[in-house]
Amino acid sequence: MSGASRWLQASRGEWALLAALAACLPASLVLPVAWSREGGPLENLQVAVLVMGGVLALLAALRNWPSRAARLALWVVPVWLLLAGRELSWGREWLGDVAWLQSLARPGAVVLLAWLVLSAWRDRIDEPLRVAFARRTPWLGLLVVLSGAMGSTCAEGHMSCHLPMAESQAQLFEELAELLAYGALCVIQHGVFQQHALRVAGWPASQPAKAKVEELG
Repeated sequence: MSGASRWLQASRGEWALLAALAACLPASLVLPVAWSREGGPLENLQVAVLVMGGVLALLAALRNWPSRAARLALWVVPVWLLLAGRELSWGREWLGDVAWLQSLARPGAVVLLAWLVLSAWRDRIDEPLRVAFARRTPWLGLLVVLSGAMGSTCAEGHMSCHLPMAESQAQLFEELAELLAYGALCVIQHGVFQQHALRVAGWPASQPAKAKVEELG
């Protein structure tokens, strides 16, 4: 299959996210500045998407247990929760500036990340990813994730990267880019577990795809 054909195979969700990403810049010029503030609509949408990603991963784990895909799903649940915690400033928005909680949040996140890395290596949870990507790599979704992360980084002025726009508009762009990056992660996650379900059901695949999947799995 040609490279162009693989791009055209992207899901409608991936194309919609790419179109929305392209619209981030003009949208940041017209949307209300209040939307980008802490606890505002965009941050609440981000948290909703992240929580939804965690819930869908948990449901995928229950549906596929005890396969490696289920272990992958369980592995990503705390990743979604970590991202949601970061967006909520580790509870500061709800609980106020609780010093002891803030002092525990970051070390706790580091310990959790270390455990995630160890469990990923121990359970070989990369196998469902490799099999799913052997059938169809979600290039557009990955592009949206990468572009959203880079756009957010530039909007914050990190890595010697700056956007030629007012600070309030840059903050709007940052929140929009992050929202779409999180949405793209949800779409990619759905695709991975959908490919696993198709594999279990005995998917119809072309001979090259079958050979590659058999080699990986």
